[in-house]
Amino acid sequence: MSDFANEYERQRQENIRRNEEILQQLNIPDIVRSFKKPKPKPRPPKVKTQPIRHSLRLRGVKPDSSEGKRRVEEDIVKKEKRARLEGILALHAIRANRTSVDDTNQFIGILSDLSMAKDSRKDYEVDKVQTNDVNFDSVPGGKEGLKAVRWRCRSLNLKTTEDWSSVKVTPERIYCISVHPSKDKILVSAGDKQGSLGFWDVNEINVNEYGNGECQTFMFDAHTKTITCSQYSPTDSNLLFTSSYDGSIRYLDLNQAKSIETFVSNEYTYTHFDMDSTGQIIYFSTNEGTVGVKDIRQPITVFNGYDLHDKKVGCISLNPIRPELMVTASLDRTMCLWDIRKLGSDCKVQEFTFTKSVTSAYWSPTGDKVVSTSYDDLMRVFYYNEERKLKERIQIPNNNQVGRWVTMFRATWNPNPNLHPHFIVGNMKRSADIYSAVTGELIGNMRDENLSAIPAVNAFHPKLNIIVSGNASGRMVVWQEKPKVTPIVLV
Repeated sequence: MSDFANEYERQRQENIRRNEEILQQLNIPDIVRSFKKPKPKPRPPKVKTQPIRHSLRLRGVKPDSSEGKRRVEEDIVKKEKRARLEGILALHAIRANRTSVDDTNQFIGILSDLSMAKDSRKDYEVDKVQTNDVNFDSVPGGKEGLKAVRWRCRSLNLKTTEDWSSVKVTPERIYCISVHPSKDKILVSAGDKQGSLGFWDVNEINVNEYGNGECQTFMFDAHTKTITCSQYSPTDSNLLFTSSYDGSIRYLDLNQAKSIETFVSNEYTYTHFDMDSTGQIIYFSTNEGTVGVKDIRQPITVFNGYDLHDKKVGCISLNPIRPELMVTASLDRTMCLWDIRKLGSDCKVQEFTFTKSVTSAYWSPTGDKVVSTSYDDLMRVFYYNEERKLKERIQIPNNNQVGRWVTMFRATWNPNPNLHPHFIVGNMKRSADIYSAVTGELIGNMRDENLSAIPAVNAFHPKLNIIVSGNASGRMVVWQEKPKVTPIVLV
């Protein structure tokens, strides 16, 4: 068998050599090199489409009839309800039907307490000089840090009561989650498909008239279309920013208990955003492949836009340590590293091409790693090296085929830079996985028999050992440590 294989290989090599000689005689390689690389076709100008008109006659309704008039009035009311919110609005003005006036007043009281508390985001500092060698000596906590994170994960339990294990926070599918950095009040928020912004006061439980425990949730109509991203200001945890498909970026001021307009545009639908370290400049991505820069101190319609991708940019992330670096993840199957100091000229530093679209890419809190997710069912960890380039170090298989009804998975870092670097991502088996960004190993699997849906969206508390998850039903769960009980000593 081995002699036959050797003879076959000899014949194959001889055929290759003979074919190359023929190609050289025909000058084929020289002809191929003479071809010029085709220039990319210019992008067609964006044409504003007119709204589709629906004829009453085609719907089988006479225009002059009472039924026709009623439907016209209903269409007008529906358009008014879905129109983009404008200006500065008090919380009572955007209160959802599920939240009463008394509940809104109670929520305003909670916000007042939070605004007077210390801003815990400033409790830790990050050393801006980071080594790039992949060894535990350069990792926060060293080898013991990995063990500590594993222990933290194993100590978490799903918060449940006799009446519920998950909490209805928004009416529709959850797209994004934010956790307030306060250590005294565990307040989490979620943005959903229809533009609702829901809040959950995790540790507060009310007892209703039947003696059952009810969680405290508050719901507001912050936008009229899908809330794609939410984030607290890096310098002021009293400001919660949100972006939406309705063409606006707004923020909720906890001090004033008001929703305030930051940026509006009729040209774009916003898919994601990030903020610089000053909290004054927003970098946003759009469905059209444009990345914009907005200074919130300028008028709400003033911004700078750059066409960086040919298709939708689904994620954008700024380096927290090296503020000139930005990564983007796009539907055009690329993840790109940019130098934002050169936007508008030769600003692309690197481009990585995937076999499927890239759904997310985030810098680590120490600014030396990037984790990406893609529809090719792989998570990748890139290291930023001394050559000022990203280099892929780790590949982790993960089923990202979420389908139509589940929010796409995004690997999310633990924002605490003093811990061993790790991130969390949803799992199609109704759980969430936590991985080490140094070894690529599975650190923890957040699973519970009470989970009946896929926890697609996940976030860490910035300071406490708490994980928050949201699903397609608008429900949220919290993983936290059980309170320590002091034993009673009988004398």
